[in-house]
Amino acid sequence: MARLFAKLGYNLAICARRGERLEQLKVDLLQSYPNIRVEYKILDVSDYESIFKVFDEFAADFGHLDRIVVNAGVGDSRRIGKGRFKINRRTAEINFISALAQCEAAMKIFREQNAGHLVVISSMSAMRGLPGHMTTYGAAKAGIAHLAEGIRADMLLTKLPIKVTTIFPGYIRTEIN
Repeated sequence: MARLFAKLGYNLAICARRGERLEQLKVDLLQSYPNIRVEYKILDVSDYESIFKVFDEFAADFGHLDRIVVNAGVGDSRRIGKGRFKINRRTAEINFISALAQCEAAMKIFREQNAGHLVVISSMSAMRGLPGHMTTYGAAKAGIAHLAEGIRADMLLTKLPIKVTTIFPGYIRTEIN
């Protein structure tokens, strides 16, 4: 996603847990697209307070944020009732509570700017309850999809010029799977 936005000429504020990967991405992007600005910050989305800090720092650094993509998630859930509550809880927390914190931080910025575009990455797994190891994952992704729908409805009711988009990707090969 960052590569596509860079190709389109957008300046980028990117964050993730692994600084070395962010640094390499920044180097690669600036080598290919020297006329854009790329800044990064290390962020573990399970540290909720850091989400607000990092988003606010990016807003201050750039002066205005046009779009924020909420895309952090994990797929490490297990069958319900098999003694793996801690793993399922972590999946639910990262995929829903961390996403909620990111939406809160993003919408705070957009409300202050009176403009912006919140993009929430859900999953096709959110469309119906799934069996086995996908149960908690799908439920959390459904939760974040409904959260985004509620935010979108709120923007329509309040007539604020803030867009909200929910994306439901299908299976994507990543190092998680």
